[in-house]
Amino acid sequence: MKKIVALLLSMLLVFSLSACSGGTSSSSDSGSSEPSAQSSEPSVQTSEAPASEAPSDSEMPEETTEPTVETGGILIAYFSWSGNTERMAQMIQAETGGDLFEIAPAIPYTDDYNELLDIAQQEQADDARPAPASRVENWDSYDVVFVGYPDWWSDAPMLIYSFLEDYDWAGKTLVPFCTSGGSGFGRSLNKLPGSASGAMILEGLHVSGSRVEGAGQDIADWIGGLNLD
Repeated sequence: MKKIVALLLSMLLVFSLSACSGGTSSSSDSGSSEPSAQSSEPSVQTSEAPASEAPSDSEMPEETTEPTVETGGILIAYFSWSGNTERMAQMIQAETGGDLFEIAPAIPYTDDYNELLDIAQQEQADDARPAPASRVENWDSYDVVFVGYPDWWSDAPMLIYSFLEDYDWAGKTLVPFCTSGGSGFGRSLNKLPGSASGAMILEGLHVSGSRVEGAGQDIADWIGGLNLD
């Protein structure tokens, strides 16, 4: 009887060891034949860059605004060889409070009167346009422009037409004034509209060169009658 029991226990032990051995082998085979889910899936790399931070107020670009142009100003532009037209321009400035601008040639004229007459006559024959030495700053700020010149050979110096044709006169008022030995404006009043296209041209004033210093009242009355306000 003891032998039978011993035999049964031995068989039971062998069976138990066989079952344990089979489980371990199966687990080992499974690990070698099929990769785990973790090893088969590559790690995901994001291609999106991190959102940049919004700039602070101090980093924001400053807004730029176009400067406003003040209008309504008065300009007194003049060319003077002997000084008479310059003096008249100064008297007009005293009455109007406008800005003075000298229309000077880039190449100065001679101081010799007889030579000057020949130069002026030749410029008229050539319909020349001598270059001015400078330009008016802030042209758009002026609504009224007085333009003064001496009379040369019954016309304005050709330098005046160079000046007029160098600017946009649309919407502006042109007021001519002139000095001479007695011939007045000559042909210049008829020629101004062609060189100052778009300008409204008001009545001008001529003063004899010998009378400029005593023409203060005439200038004041003339300006008062223009109704520039």
